[in-house]
Amino acid sequence: MKDICVIGAGVAGLVAARYLQEKFCVTIYEASSSIGGIWLYNKHMTGVKHTPMYKNLRTNLPKQLMTFRDLPYDKGIPTFLTHGQVMDYLERYCQKFSISNLIEFDTPVISVKPDLSSDPVKWNVSTTKDSRLFDAVAVCTGRYDTPHIPVIKGLDSYSGKYEHSKDYASPEFYKGKHVLIVGAHASGTDLLIDLCEHGVRADISHRKPEPKLGLPPGVVQYNEPVLFEGHLVYFKGDTNGHKFDVIIFATGYGTNLQYLDPECLIETDVLPRPLYKFAINPKYPTMAIFNQCVFIAPFPFCEYQALYFRDLLLGKITLDSYEDLLAEARSLLMRKPDLHLKYQYGLHLEQFEYNKDLAGLCGIQLEQEHNMDSLCNLYDNVGKDRAVNPATYRNKEYEFDMESGMFSMTEDWNSL
Repeated sequence: MKDICVIGAGVAGLVAARYLQEKFCVTIYEASSSIGGIWLYNKHMTGVKHTPMYKNLRTNLPKQLMTFRDLPYDKGIPTFLTHGQVMDYLERYCQKFSISNLIEFDTPVISVKPDLSSDPVKWNVSTTKDSRLFDAVAVCTGRYDTPHIPVIKGLDSYSGKYEHSKDYASPEFYKGKHVLIVGAHASGTDLLIDLCEHGVRADISHRKPEPKLGLPPGVVQYNEPVLFEGHLVYFKGDTNGHKFDVIIFATGYGTNLQYLDPECLIETDVLPRPLYKFAINPKYPTMAIFNQCVFIAPFPFCEYQALYFRDLLLGKITLDSYEDLLAEARSLLMRKPDLHLKYQYGLHLEQFEYNKDLAGLCGIQLEQEHNMDSLCNLYDNVGKDRAVNPATYRNKEYEFDMESGMFSMTEDWNSL
């Protein structure tokens, strides 16, 4: 039986192991002492590497898009889940499919390198404890580990306090302070709202051409910061300096795949590339790198990647030549020529066609268990609501009938 290494015990790693263990011997290396990846809230703990999770987070996707195919959420919980409810779900998933006994906790991976002396190629995976040879490797360490703070003139000598959104734990730490959030995507907007709802004075800076809608009363929206001087911040188009007690950069993350040896032939700056079907190493298809796309629903996305990788390793899926795989992988980096490289893996509604594609290659009849088009509509509906009502869209409760593919909505989950 082939030995498969899964790196990471978050959403991607757990679902990868669930399907791979059906036909292979699986070992999961997890750097921390718990499953869950970013869904583990551990900011209250000392002596551990903190995840990006914060106290008051609720999901920005409905639970119908935060589930795996064969394990529903318990009835009676709201559409938009707390991180604790997601962790409970992942723990139930581990229990149902006997995944926990596959995990080696507190075992960071420090190197993954192809053994080119073997045919087919095997993988030498080194951890802080030992090194082992595997027939295939599923890289499932996600995208939210290495904070990115942009290079801005004067920031290195700024005398005020600044941090990354990954460091944010709870609004209580900012009481009596004036906070600036830099970045108005999902995390920046959510942190702003969390602070304002708990009585903290907070403003936001972003590059959007129009003011962001639906923010709490009194919030000032600034352009992007272009200069830090002493204790002052200067914004584009504004000659006046502004003073804040704390600046939180909600400016995304860099890749955390530096443990991949150059011989893997995967570039790891900005985003991992090239990847066939956003996941498969074209040169060595026994390596898959999961969950690297953005603007997706990660649970179903990772599940179809796991099913595809399993069937690929079983020989049920035949690949074209390396040259063809490489050409297709490179074409994924040119999908949006007007955007920076880091946005080339942004899928939005395209993710549902991607899921359909992988499911079809695995012989899964989606119509019998999921109505993918209706899930796409649900994703789109919630996204549009979030864009104009970022402070209130989570008050809505969605009920989804998988057989009919119809969803209904009420205004306040507390009334249900």
